[in-house]
Amino acid sequence: MAPAPHRMTGVALITGAASGIGRATAHTFVKEGCTRLVVADINLDGLKALAEELKSLDDSVQTCLVGCDVSIEADVERMVDSGVEAFGAIHYAVNNAGVSGKPRLRTHELEVESYDRVQNIDLRGVWLCERAELRQFLKQEFTLKPRSGTPAQRGAIVNISSIFGRVSHPLVGGYAAAKAGVLGISRTDAVGYGKDGIRVNSVCPGYIKTPREISFRPVVELAIRNGTYPADVYKASPMDRWGSPEELAEAVVFLASEKASWINGEELIVDGGSIVSSG
Repeated sequence: MAPAPHRMTGVALITGAASGIGRATAHTFVKEGCTRLVVADINLDGLKALAEELKSLDDSVQTCLVGCDVSIEADVERMVDSGVEAFGAIHYAVNNAGVSGKPRLRTHELEVESYDRVQNIDLRGVWLCERAELRQFLKQEFTLKPRSGTPAQRGAIVNISSIFGRVSHPLVGGYAAAKAGVLGISRTDAVGYGKDGIRVNSVCPGYIKTPREISFRPVVELAIRNGTYPADVYKASPMDRWGSPEELAEAVVFLASEKASWINGEELIVDGGSIVSSG
């Protein structure tokens, strides 16, 4: 008899959930059987629309909507507390909320305010979220049970970094610094909390095209419009196309799931092969 398909039975938390990668990740969690979701964003209207979409996928879905600026400690603490109040626990956390550095400039031209904004959201925000999630996970029992029969776990975190956490471009200094920092946070806590039944991994998206109008993954949107990047920058990938938020979400949800129970501290590059192609 074939084994039953894996169903995600825990509670998922997703930041930056109102659009793009966060929205696609929420959809993918539901398709994998997760029916209790804490979705957070500064865009409350977007969250309300997302909740309706998820309900249309599965009418048993329950959502906890939280307006949250991840750079503000009190907002992050309230987000986690709201999720626990609604569902009793949080098991899968995806720290996706982020911004790109604007304007696109070389370091000597970049203003401190622009640099700080990216660090506060993309790096400090991930750290604040991860700290609050870890504190909650440590209060929980070992309830996530891999189908393999291996030891149960408490929770899993997936942080969204970028290929610019691994490779360089002359105009993304602030953004690259933040995304490289996300990888450092993820590695540190993968080592620090593995023994506690908590896994921490990160995903490095390449060029991802969103379904909205003509916009692209924020790291390249403004640069393409200003002519800093060519519109066909995606051709750096051997697959010769943009990636989709849905493709990235599949990787994110897999790492969060019990199917990835022996994956910890991974930096998964999801870029169609552009890094290996460019050397």
